[in-house]
Amino acid sequence: MKLSQKAETGFVSPAADHLQKPLDLEELIVHHPAATFYVRAEGNAMQASGIHDGDILVVDRSIHPKEGAIVIAAIEEEPVIRRLVKRGSRLFLISDAPKFEPITIHPDTNWLIWGVVTHVIHRYKS
Repeated sequence: MKLSQKAETGFVSPAADHLQKPLDLEELIVHHPAATFYVRAEGNAMQASGIHDGDILVVDRSIHPKEGAIVIAAIEEEPVIRRLVKRGSRLFLISDAPKFEPITIHPDTNWLIWGVVTHVIHRYKS
């Protein structure tokens, strides 16, 4: 990598020679803009999946939630972040943390899936 005279007085990116256009984070992580929203995670129920307290989650409402997907759901109007699991004909919302009991979805359960988590944004803490 060569440094130009201009580089001596400012920040130089090692990838500067390879950039073709500015980096647009929204373009990289949002595939369905009209159906995508952001939410801040609270708690540590999904920490083993890389979702930590305070992280920003990118959630897409247009994606059909498949078995094993991490979803944002409302159970009795309370939002939760859990993994959707099917066992036989029964549905569950499962946490990564054993201290949280699985949420069983019964036919009379008042619940709604708001969307599927597609990306997690968290600050690197050194």
